[in-house]
Amino acid sequence: MRIAIDCHTLEITHWAGKEQFVYSLIEQLGKIDLRNNYCLYFRRKVSLPQLPKNWRCKFINLPTPLWHIVILLDAWIKKTNVFFIPATYFLSAINFLIPSVIVVFDLTPFLSKTKKTHKLKVRLLEKMFLGYSIKRAKRIIAISDNTKQDLIHFFPIAKQKTIVVPLAVHRRYRVIKDKNAIREILKKYNLPNRFILFVGTIEPRKNIVRLIRTYAIIVKKGEAPPLILVGKKGWNYREIFKIVKDLALEKKVIFTGYISDHDLPYLYNAADLFIYPSLYEGFGLPLLEAMACGTPVITSNVSSLPEVVGQSALLINPNNISEISDALERLLSDSVLRERLSSVGLKQAELFSWSKTVEQVLKIITDVT
Repeated sequence: MRIAIDCHTLEITHWAGKEQFVYSLIEQLGKIDLRNNYCLYFRRKVSLPQLPKNWRCKFINLPTPLWHIVILLDAWIKKTNVFFIPATYFLSAINFLIPSVIVVFDLTPFLSKTKKTHKLKVRLLEKMFLGYSIKRAKRIIAISDNTKQDLIHFFPIAKQKTIVVPLAVHRRYRVIKDKNAIREILKKYNLPNRFILFVGTIEPRKNIVRLIRTYAIIVKKGEAPPLILVGKKGWNYREIFKIVKDLALEKKVIFTGYISDHDLPYLYNAADLFIYPSLYEGFGLPLLEAMACGTPVITSNVSSLPEVVGQSALLINPNNISEISDALERLLSDSVLRERLSSVGLKQAELFSWSKTVEQVLKIITDVT
């Protein structure tokens, strides 16, 4: 069987959840599937894991719209059986030639509550192409049950095609017992020994302005560990930096920028707690990363987030500063509660594994023809 995979999303420098999904999928598929033939399509060379002989990469340096057309024709000429399209809708929307499997991460462009958290251009393009992608795809992978329900709500035709396959985290996200190694990473980024941690793109959907306002209340009440915000700058990030200045929190709120996947687990291990008050997520991979590192978690009671954490986190209304504040104060002051959430979080994280995810994805792909 010949399987093509659109991998161009891996060409960006700083990866988020989609890129982690594509890379980990390739890495694990390369270990378990030595029977089918794979062709990975890129525009330029990227760093990849060691792949077996039945895998090859093709690099075609063309502008984006033309690139999609050319790789589709190339795959069709080579008699590809299935095109796996994990992170873009344009290719699947124009694909009349090859049976395809697509991945839907979230329905953000279609939700009224997220209109102010994404660029209009991005929302319009996704709205334009997703419908055609769903119509033409043979199978659709949704990364959470919440995403599946959102998808069916806007596109009832997707109901019979959609299968839920949850994400997982790399084995590097684990409890690290080497305290010296943790201290070295903290020193590398000039970070304190105690802190509250947030990880995610610095953008409105992550609800960071409200988090900072909540944190300011806690600081006024007394001593509070610094708030560390890890992540690259996203769309409309300036308001987030401005609110820190307006509240005179420059010495308490620290923006690290993007931190590598190698170093990030050490920050999770060092943190007093992890807070993720996002307004909407298709899955919420940082929650799983934090729990796998034994970090107690506070997160929102909306979208897919309760699905990911189960009974292993404090859930809050992300629009209610009082609820966020109460949860933060409670977890900061209660070491017994932190220990309990750490323990049950580790067990919750064990329910998600890349071996399960990849086996499900492979079955979906190979069942298409």
